[in-house]
Amino acid sequence: MKNAVALLVTLLLLPWQAASADMADAVKSPKGYGSKGYVWGKLLPEQVEVLRRSGDMARGKEAFRGCRGCHKADAAGVTDGTYPRLTGQHGSVVIKQVTEVRAGVRINPKMEPFSADHAVSPQEIADIAVFLEAAETTRENGKGEGDFVAKGKTLYEQGKCMKCHGINGEGKAEKAYPAIAAQHYGYLKREMDYIQRGVRGNSHPDMVRAIRHYSHRDIEAMADYLSRLPDYRQALAERKSQ
Repeated sequence: MKNAVALLVTLLLLPWQAASADMADAVKSPKGYGSKGYVWGKLLPEQVEVLRRSGDMARGKEAFRGCRGCHKADAAGVTDGTYPRLTGQHGSVVIKQVTEVRAGVRINPKMEPFSADHAVSPQEIADIAVFLEAAETTRENGKGEGDFVAKGKTLYEQGKCMKCHGINGEGKAEKAYPAIAAQHYGYLKREMDYIQRGVRGNSHPDMVRAIRHYSHRDIEAMADYLSRLPDYRQALAERKSQ
């Protein structure tokens, strides 16, 4: 485990760079996508600090108590997608998202009070990241109506989404690309809408371009497809056993 964490930190510290409640009146982040000098993947000083710390799962479980009000005790979030499922999410992704909300790069008014300096320390962020990466839940995630799942699969596989997020929706820990398999339908749909509109803040430019011309139905279809994929860890385990 320690060797794996060390390798992840090394990879993330390499100079790689890639190109209100419902945010109805959302505006672009002054520091994020669309702003002068924004570079997706450029590590913030605090991200470097957190990535260099060794996370502890037991401490992370305790520190996560402050997150349970929204994400629930098992970190499964809410099925309507108001709050995302965090179980099994790559630690690098957790660290990236929390620190970028703190820095004002990602726009997330609901999360700001809980990710602020007075609420969680850099060490606690590292601990929570380790805890969530290993966390599991038995609860079903939220799904769409199921009418356009085949279309969603085609859009995901033939577009550029699979290149970053993987065939099983597993993401890439070494590049902080999130795992999106079995995520709540409502959350996936909402975040793709924010990314398409350029108001999420820390959007990857490639993803903005990839879904720029998608219709509302296209986004619904892809969100529904992804929500119906199994937990990527389950899919990977099944592939290894074959």
